[in-house]
Amino acid sequence: MVNNSKDWVKIHQDRINKILIEYFNSKKNNSTLHKACHYAVLNGGKRIRALLVYATGGIGNADIKVLDQLAIVFELVHAYSLIHDDLPAMDDDTLRRGKATCHIKFNEAQAILAGDALQANAFEILSSSKVNLSDQKKIFMINMLSRAIGKNGMVLGQSNDIESSNKKLKMSELENLQELKTGLLIQVACEMGYLSCEVSDPKTKKLVKVMGLLIGNIYQITDDILDYESNTHVLGKTAGKDRDANKSTYVSIAGLNASKEINMAFFNKLMKCIKALPGEKDNIIKLINYIYLRSH
Repeated sequence: MVNNSKDWVKIHQDRINKILIEYFNSKKNNSTLHKACHYAVLNGGKRIRALLVYATGGIGNADIKVLDQLAIVFELVHAYSLIHDDLPAMDDDTLRRGKATCHIKFNEAQAILAGDALQANAFEILSSSKVNLSDQKKIFMINMLSRAIGKNGMVLGQSNDIESSNKKLKMSELENLQELKTGLLIQVACEMGYLSCEVSDPKTKKLVKVMGLLIGNIYQITDDILDYESNTHVLGKTAGKDRDANKSTYVSIAGLNASKEINMAFFNKLMKCIKALPGEKDNIIKLINYIYLRSH
């Protein structure tokens, strides 16, 4: 398989990075909080969730300026989740994207507040006039994102992850944990990208939702495999962290080779789903290859 995804992926990574820089410059002040927020969002990253917004929005030729705003929303929410995930009370990590984590660079209190601020800013953007969609559609998106990251979504996944240390989970329990912690936000990025299109149809909406779920599965299994096979320098975060914490992963439950087989099965299923989509699909395929073949 040839990874020919670089052009489209790089173009849109550069686009969202430029937009994020402009966003923080427009909000600039000299507070430690602003510096912590800026640092956490603009310290690198693959911008997967933003890329998914652009890719799924492209199915129905959505307004690129609307997609830009949604891309910011997902990058702010993702950065907030990483800041809190790295805290001493959570995963207690000192390295993120090859750099000191937010609470190490600043301090724990400022990191907590930075995460809080980024989450609030995301909803400020989503509800603003810059997202040129009907109020009904914006309210629906706000509700969708809130559910995905709240106490029955991402935050519950993080809670369950903390409680899973030194426990042997069943595969079904692990899949549920990872869907909550990682998969739902990825799925909603796909759904909201497509929902921003002027015209959408129920069949395609269902396919995009299934696609998002499968991408979430692939992303997490790949993370588990890389955590086992790779090293801290390549990953940009502490390798072997889950093993050290005695957490259940696909690799610890199924083994390395079986995990790769499961991942390939999800990939093949995802490609069938994508082929059933209408309109432009080349960019989505490029992005999926990028996610599946990534090294960090």
